[in-house]
Amino acid sequence: MVTPFDGLISFLDASELWGLSKSTLRKVVADGKIVPGVDARKYEKQWVVNHDAMLREYGDPVGV
Repeated sequence: MVTPFDGLISFLDASELWGLSKSTLRKVVADGKIVPGVDARKYEKQWVVNHDAMLREYGDPVGV
């Protein structure tokens, strides 16, 4: 069963998987490389990002 949450990961998880800081991820959202509302979204204080957007911008995770 596919849900709207499939493929979403927190900035914390993404930063660990790709070896980036959370501030780097916030900066690429602010710069528009990861499009807010399309590739990433903030819920309260927590950012989530689409796994496919991370693959597009950074390639395969290094922390796997």
